[in-house]
Amino acid sequence: MSVLREESIAVIAQSIGLDNLSKGCAAELAPEIEFRLREIIQDAMKFKSHARRDRLTTKDINHALSTRNMEILYGYGAGTGNVTFRKISPGLYVTDDPEVPVADILNAPLPVCPLEPSVHMHWLAVEGVQPKIPENDVDDSSTATYITSISDPAFTGDVQRKPLVKHVLTDEMQLYYEKVTEAIKADDFNRQQAAFASLTKDPGLHQLLPYFSKFIYDEVKNSQRDLVLLTSILRMARCLLSNQSLRIELYLEQLIPSILTCVLNRQLCENPADDHWAVRKSAAHLMAQICQRFGDSYENIQLRVSKTYHDAFLDPTRPFTTQYGAIVGCLYLGPLVMETLLFPHVASYLARLEPTMSPTNPNLVQRLEALHCVGILQHAAGQYMAMQTLARPAVSPEFLATMAVLDDIFGETLAPYVNTCSPSSYMDLTW
Repeated sequence: MSVLREESIAVIAQSIGLDNLSKGCAAELAPEIEFRLREIIQDAMKFKSHARRDRLTTKDINHALSTRNMEILYGYGAGTGNVTFRKISPGLYVTDDPEVPVADILNAPLPVCPLEPSVHMHWLAVEGVQPKIPENDVDDSSTATYITSISDPAFTGDVQRKPLVKHVLTDEMQLYYEKVTEAIKADDFNRQQAAFASLTKDPGLHQLLPYFSKFIYDEVKNSQRDLVLLTSILRMARCLLSNQSLRIELYLEQLIPSILTCVLNRQLCENPADDHWAVRKSAAHLMAQICQRFGDSYENIQLRVSKTYHDAFLDPTRPFTTQYGAIVGCLYLGPLVMETLLFPHVASYLARLEPTMSPTNPNLVQRLEALHCVGILQHAAGQYMAMQTLARPAVSPEFLATMAVLDDIFGETLAPYVNTCSPSSYMDLTW
């Protein structure tokens, strides 16, 4: 027999709109309702136990209902006093709610209207200091303010400050660094060769690698247009890159800007007649090696370098020396870069060079630079034809379309490159 009375079942049914519930039906539903109530109460007791409380609250009941995907009960707060009941008929009790006169409700003042949602900005902190404005509530009590600075007097006795540890090289390492850098900047060929050989093969240069990368960056930045020094610096970078014992990829952020400076800088030497073109080629070749070696680990290296070359090539305000370096850089990055970024703009670029190459142009330096740009473009087209002929046994439509454009521009000047299409020459071209 259920502990729930039929009258209670009938009242519950009336609360949900079932007014004609018979006594027999209420008697049949009572055991099922009691079972469900026991389940909810048992779950609520578990919440009470986990909360380490002795008294069951309405929050525990609501948590138990939520775990069973049932709607919680509203209107029953977690009051401190016991709920009182009063008898309205034999065997039926209800909660004893206070009776409130309607006149008191009508005469009560209206509640304050809620404020409309709005956004207001104020300074939370200015250079790490919180301004004293009404919006920033500051509690003067030392216990309520959470201070995170170890310089505060409250933490003076609790924090043990350790001195900064500075990375110090051994005397042998310092002497080695000085000798190598002096040899790089010296004019002694034998000393330079010994320094380059040591940088290429010595496996114990891990501690000096950040100093060498900083040295390369500073010397390129402050080279004062010394072409011989730039050549030695590029060879030093190539030796460090060839040393398989060093993790040079950790210092690419300093090496790449230095190498790109040697490729794209406006003027690398004081005399325009000096062979700064060879320095640009060497730097572009080294940049291509970096992209090929670390392109799989750092996918955006070649993308960023290619974009830099492409922007420099298309910018009409850049000098011809910079555009020459951009063309050489695209050449060394491979046929796909040339096919995508270089050759679609060759016709318009050559049209832009025609006034400069005119015999009536009195500026001989500009004419020489423009001729170098035309020559390297022709060489890039020939190398592209040689590489793609060996790499693609079946001629693709893209290759035919590109070669048609290049043939219209350069014509028979590309014929010598056809005879160089051998496997050995292809290995030399792909680097």
